[in-house]
Amino acid sequence: MMPRILLFVLVMGLLAPASWVSAAPDQQYLVYFGTYTGFHFTRKGVPRGESSSKGIYVSRFRPSTGEVSEPQLAAEIINPSFFAIDPAHRFLYALSEDPQSVGPSRDQGSFVSAYAIQPASGKLRLLNTVPSGGTATCHISVDQTGRNVLVANFGSSSITVLRVNGDGSLGNQSAFIQHTGTSVDPFYQTRPHPHSIIVSPDNRFVLVSDLGIDKVMVYRFDAATGSLTPNDPPFVKVKPGSGPRHFKFDPSGQFGYLINEMGGTLYAFRWDAARGVLREIQQLNLIPADFIGDYHSAEVALHPSGRFLYTSSRGPDTIGVWLRDPVTGALEPIQQTSSRGLLPRDFEIDPTGDYLFVANQATDNVVIFRIQGETGRILPTRQVVKLDTPVCVQFIPAGQGTGKGR
Repeated sequence: MMPRILLFVLVMGLLAPASWVSAAPDQQYLVYFGTYTGFHFTRKGVPRGESSSKGIYVSRFRPSTGEVSEPQLAAEIINPSFFAIDPAHRFLYALSEDPQSVGPSRDQGSFVSAYAIQPASGKLRLLNTVPSGGTATCHISVDQTGRNVLVANFGSSSITVLRVNGDGSLGNQSAFIQHTGTSVDPFYQTRPHPHSIIVSPDNRFVLVSDLGIDKVMVYRFDAATGSLTPNDPPFVKVKPGSGPRHFKFDPSGQFGYLINEMGGTLYAFRWDAARGVLREIQQLNLIPADFIGDYHSAEVALHPSGRFLYTSSRGPDTIGVWLRDPVTGALEPIQQTSSRGLLPRDFEIDPTGDYLFVANQATDNVVIFRIQGETGRILPTRQVVKLDTPVCVQFIPAGQGTGKGR
């Protein structure tokens, strides 16, 4: 009888989204790296020396060989800890945490900068910089139309929508919502802390993972005006003390996956796209049973084929690999392996689905893993990008941006 895991892999291959196709043999990609520019930090957020990073860096990546060029400074900016690229790959929007906001104090204002992507060099041309509308801004995304930039303000417990002008620059604020509430942790959950903000695949809803109140908030979204209104129901709760961090939809748009920073857990949901409702179907533990110490789970991502899901956890410093059932959305563990560094804050799968780039914040390296296509398991390659305090990774096809307005 065929083993269950192999049967699942075969089924997933048959049902993989038709939109995912392999890149041309000579296709190259630009890969951007966000960094912290002020200090190195220990696991507990204490400064341990100055960082040499100056902002956002860019390398060229050739999937056919797995080669990555040495990173070059694409834009000088303070603490670009997260950024988002518009759907047409013309503009990059980077948040800039105030230097104080990544240390003990989180009451300093943050900013968002708009850049035009220069396709030949990958360098970024600054268009403008505006206030984020909050403090300790930690996450940013762009809607499906490219006309709205959405940000999560961890420090000030709020979310903001900024309109995008015709030339790609940032315009007026079109929505601002202040979250309220608390949860059980006496240190981290005395007030809300929005940690990510994304739009649904059909661009009709916005989901906000709030670490401070153990909820995923759901808003109805009007892309034409950039406005937000609470959905009915307005949220889904998770186990108290979980600390929701990041949420991702599967390629089909029928399921969603939430990684919880404080609980070290992963939730699988079925998504009702008509009503904007999440229904829990599974909870999974991300932390090895024999691990002793602090842990903070960080990122979740799905393979472009939809067959596999990946997670990262700081503390044990591991990458988890999960097999996904295409019918039920449920997950089955495949692998837990070292990130080959400390504090894997972010990782990204390249557009071909063949490689996984892991940004290890505390060891100043981005480790490149090869993804085995039939099983989803990952193996480290010899390619390692050396870069101070890397905390964000994103790809675009090389040569496709124009750097011009719409």
